[in-house]
Amino acid sequence: MSLDGIAIRALVDELKPQLIGGRIDKIQQPDHNTLVMTIRQPGKNLRLLITVKPQSARFNLTNTARQNPLQPPLFCMVLRKHLEGSKIVNIEQQGLERIVHFILEGFDELGDKVSKILIGEFMGKHSNLILIKQNERIILDSIKRLSHAVNQYREILPGAPYISPPPQEKVKLEEITEETLVERFQNLPPEQKVHKALLNIMEGFGPQTAKELTVRAGIDLENSLEFLGEYEYLSLWKSLNWLKTLILSQTYQPTLVRDTEGKPFAFAPFSLQQFDGLVQETHSSMGDLIESFIGKSEETNFFKQKSGDLDKIIDRELDRCQRKLALQLEKIAEVEIAAKYKLWGELITANLHNLKQGQEAIVSNFYSEELENIAITLEPNLTPNENAQKYFKKYSKAKVGSEKTLEQSKITIEELGYLESIKNSLDGSDNPQDLQDIRWELEEAGYVKARPQKNKNKVKSNAQSEPLAIAISDYKILLGKNNKQNDYVTFKLGKNDDLWLHVKDIPGSHVIIKNPDKKEIPKSILDTAANLAAYYSKGRYSAQVPVDYTLRKHVKKPGGAKPGMVIYENQKTIYITPDEEKALELLKKDTGL
Repeated sequence: MSLDGIAIRALVDELKPQLIGGRIDKIQQPDHNTLVMTIRQPGKNLRLLITVKPQSARFNLTNTARQNPLQPPLFCMVLRKHLEGSKIVNIEQQGLERIVHFILEGFDELGDKVSKILIGEFMGKHSNLILIKQNERIILDSIKRLSHAVNQYREILPGAPYISPPPQEKVKLEEITEETLVERFQNLPPEQKVHKALLNIMEGFGPQTAKELTVRAGIDLENSLEFLGEYEYLSLWKSLNWLKTLILSQTYQPTLVRDTEGKPFAFAPFSLQQFDGLVQETHSSMGDLIESFIGKSEETNFFKQKSGDLDKIIDRELDRCQRKLALQLEKIAEVEIAAKYKLWGELITANLHNLKQGQEAIVSNFYSEELENIAITLEPNLTPNENAQKYFKKYSKAKVGSEKTLEQSKITIEELGYLESIKNSLDGSDNPQDLQDIRWELEEAGYVKARPQKNKNKVKSNAQSEPLAIAISDYKILLGKNNKQNDYVTFKLGKNDDLWLHVKDIPGSHVIIKNPDKKEIPKSILDTAANLAAYYSKGRYSAQVPVDYTLRKHVKKPGGAKPGMVIYENQKTIYITPDEEKALELLKKDTGL
């Protein structure tokens, strides 16, 4: 859900006392659509986020740190040149439109005072962020440049005059009267729904606000204009007046609504009677509400996108390996087809005294119980013996090729297993750091091109996330969520007498039960660790998953093996059906290493 003009007014009213008078200390642009400005106020620094992403255009204070590109984008450099050190003197919304002016005062290269306006247009896919000179209204730059080829109404390019978006000719909330309301409604089609009519005539209203005022007026959302009478018009006027009073008095009540499953799905700067019966949470500020609703949704979508990108890379490599393995298996099978060449060579050799040079040899197959005659094609320009040697060579070539391909197929099968283990790690990822770990592993394995690092001396492995550590009774259970963590858990944290667990024959996490006192591990602890191992494996949704367990000293890593790949012996097996609820409950007890 995007911000409408009413929500933007609540944000502006909230930010004014916090930001006016503050100086812009730092400007960063984490991505093409997002700007973060650090505002210095006495005794504190505030971080203002402005984003023009189509699905989440907004502005609010944030505490979330964002990764910035190595080279700042051009728009960021322009803003640094013109705005760093400037003071925020005002924040103005244009009526109740989704347009906000951040008015700034600073000094130019000659030391003269200059005023500039950073204009935020928060209008879905048309959202933009534009820097202009206040007096001349000339565009200095914009986060999205638009020529007349893209937008015939106005041009958004450096040096062009700034033109506001086309007016919608709607009624301003502060100017609406009951007579105006009736007049505007009577000019609309009588079959139009009341809430849609409000949306069409009122400035700054989004669909949710229009529905809310309709409900507060006691009018059914299915009612159309033709059924409105004097009483309904009066009720609507009172509803509009309530909203006008709320805005003028700034008595906002930032509210988040959750659906029946507890997921956030609506918000407003006031309680929402249209969702009576659902859980409604009141927040201390509109900015916090926006950050928790749109910001969290944005993070979730970003996570899904990044996870999907990694999944495509892994699937591409899996497909490559599977096609490669299919060709190798075909090559290996050729030796069985080529076995006839060996037979033909032996039969020709055994009958050299009876054969003459020609195109065909009819010989008895003494390897068969029936001793049937078979016809063998000969090259007429070769002697029978030369034909026999030719067939021996063809068989020998196929055999050598098959043996080499067999070794290559083993490597391909190992690679498939490794890729499956990375895919399993991705399936179990639940935060951006997990995805970063997987990205680094794919880079190190050569599946994707490594991204340039800000600090080339930084060791990636030091920045990777820690494995899970869960304390139960007197025991600690350690669990790796990816291949690098698996190696770390098993060979760095695990000691010889600790118990090691892993699902049998399928990709999954390495689990260690720490046992420094070398005691007999209770069955309840073993079952708990086995449940975690099964849940963090490819068999998480299967029943009776076999989980092998053995002492850590019986687990070895072959030379040259890929991350997470081990061999083990002296194992026992426990069968367990993964319990997701118990596993997730245990993860809340993660104590860290």
